[in-house]
Amino acid sequence: MTGNWWPTAGDKWPAPSTGEIQRVVAFLHALGAPAPDAIRLWLAEDELDVSGVNWLQEQRLAAFTFHRLRADGVLSRLSADAQRGLQSAYYAAAAINTVQRRETEAILRVLESVGIETVLMKGTPLAYTVYAQPACRLKGDLDIWLQPAQLSAAIQALRPLGYAPRDKSNRPAAFISLTGGEQQLIGREPGTGLVELQWPALRGEWVRRATAVDHDAIWARRVAVPIEGRSTWAMAPEDLLIHLSLHLAINHGFGAPALRNLLDVHLVTVRLSPDWDTITERARAWRLATMLWTTLSLAVRLWGTPVPASVLAALQPVPIRRSAIASLHLAEAVLARRPLTYSYRRFAVQMLLIDRPRDAWRLVWRALFPEADWLQARYGAGTPAAVWRERLLHPLRLLTSARA
Repeated sequence: MTGNWWPTAGDKWPAPSTGEIQRVVAFLHALGAPAPDAIRLWLAEDELDVSGVNWLQEQRLAAFTFHRLRADGVLSRLSADAQRGLQSAYYAAAAINTVQRRETEAILRVLESVGIETVLMKGTPLAYTVYAQPACRLKGDLDIWLQPAQLSAAIQALRPLGYAPRDKSNRPAAFISLTGGEQQLIGREPGTGLVELQWPALRGEWVRRATAVDHDAIWARRVAVPIEGRSTWAMAPEDLLIHLSLHLAINHGFGAPALRNLLDVHLVTVRLSPDWDTITERARAWRLATMLWTTLSLAVRLWGTPVPASVLAALQPVPIRRSAIASLHLAEAVLARRPLTYSYRRFAVQMLLIDRPRDAWRLVWRALFPEADWLQARYGAGTPAAVWRERLLHPLRLLTSARA
């Protein structure tokens, strides 16, 4: 893969040509294909050079690529420098994974010993279920979904392991209790990372205002998975696919590392064989059809994910909405690692992915003018006069700070 058109996240984002996109997409399709012949045939026609390896490292795909090429017996077809780049990325990931595995086992053991019920989310269960080796899918933190009533017990149980709460001043406990949220725990020992105790699994104002997610049903459907010799809980495949899609589309606005997160979606589809009728029915009932159609369409385009055409047809929004989503050029942005932070573009993504227009209006209205209990919980307004003061100040905060 010669000719490095991929900019870093800080570079001015160019519009890659159609040929450049097709070339990279052909590589990704081969890399993600279950059959080993796919990547072998691609390497017979093209080259993965050092610039391509650097791009894979930026996309957090280098360790996965190394393992895949080595397992398929084609690593030697790369130049010595390209091989060294991928190998260094993999063994660095393996070293990090050694620490992560130890910490994960200790945390699960302690929580289980005090009767804390949990559902592991995102990177950890994915690393042990759909990736060939955990080192191929490092996690930035350990995401644990638990019931709010067990939060205090979980915090106390993890203190002897060196984990202490990190409070967020802009999200008081009363506000988290009202809207859902997370409690971050920071490890004090060298090598330990971040633990996030979360509830519910799909949360945030976008979910709360614009969807009808059945969190209790997701919890009830959780399935046992083996992680570090222990049987723990993860989401059922259909719920997992929806959760991963929503996290990528709404929580991260398709920002980096979107291509790695789309690989998660791809591998869940390939390895866990979710039931598409159930996914379609659930997405439509929860008013997540447009979001899921957008994410799955992107996975089909970039990774060749085997999503039935009938599923995409059942989920797709009306033509004018499809055209508006297409104007965002999400595939190009993902390939170029274009940042999609708290900006008008991310706002556009969130508005366009809402199923019902009236929910979009409600989300905007309540973002500007929340209910009294929201203002009380968020700002600690204890009197009617204080509530009215915060009601007037909140829109100004929102317009001057994207995180208000």
